Amino acid sequence: MDFQTSSQTAPATGLSLQPGWKTFSQATLMTALAGFVDAVGYTAMGHLYLSFMSGNSTQFGMAIAQRDEHVIGWGGAVIALFVLGAFLGSLIYAVGGRVRVPLVLTCELVCFLSAWSFDGILATNTALLFVTMAMGMQNAIRESIAGAATGKSFITGALFGVGDALARACLGKARFTEAGANAASWLAFVTGVISGTFAVGSLGVASAVAAAAGILLVLLALSIE
Repeated sequence: MDFQTSSQTAPATGLSLQPGWKTFSQATLMTALAGFVDAVGYTAMGHLYLSFMSGNSTQFGMAIAQRDEHVIGWGGAVIALFVLGAFLGSLIYAVGGRVRVPLVLTCELVCFLSAWSFDGILATNTALLFVTMAMGMQNAIRESIAGAATGKSFITGALFGVGDALARACLGKARFTEAGANAASWLAFVTGVISGTFAVGSLGVASAVAAAAGILLVLLALSIE
C-alpha cells in the first residue's frame, strides 16, 4: 500500500475530512492490519504475504528462476487476487459517492468473513485468497487517509521518509513531525506483524482472520461520519 506524501491535496470526500486524531487512528489501524495479515499469510501460505506484493513479486521471480511450481502457482494467485481487489475497490470507490469509504471497508469485511467461513471447507491457502483481495481493495482508499506518510504498508517508503523528512527538517523545509509520522507508520506495521504472529501461533488461522475482521469493524465505525 503505497500512500501519497503530505504535499498532496486530499480528495474532497472520505476519511481526510475527519479530525486529525481520527484520521491518524484510521491510517495507523490500516497499516497495522496490513502487517497483521502479512504475518498470517507468511505463516500459513508458505512464506507468501497477503498485503506486501513487493515481497511476493521477489519470491515469484525467484520461483520462476528455480522452477518452483508451488510458489509460482500460489504466488501468482496471490498477486492476481490482490490486483482484482484493487480493481473492484477502485470501482466501488469511484461510484460510492459520500459513502465510498464505508462501502469499500464493508466489502473488505465481507472478504475477511468469507475467508473465516471457508477455512476448513476450502484449503487454508485458498480461503486466505479472500484476504489478499481485501487488501487490494484497501488500497483504493489510500488517498483518503491523510496526506502524511501515515497509513503505509510500503515500509521501505516509510523508512526512507523518516530520513528524508529529518534532512528537510534540518534545512527548514519540513517539520520534524513528518519524520515522526513516517516512523509511526513503520511502528504500526511492525506491531501488526508481531500481533499477527502471536495470533496465528496461539489461536490458529481462522481465529486470527476473525481478529483481523474485528480491526476492520473498528475502521468501519470510525469511517462513518
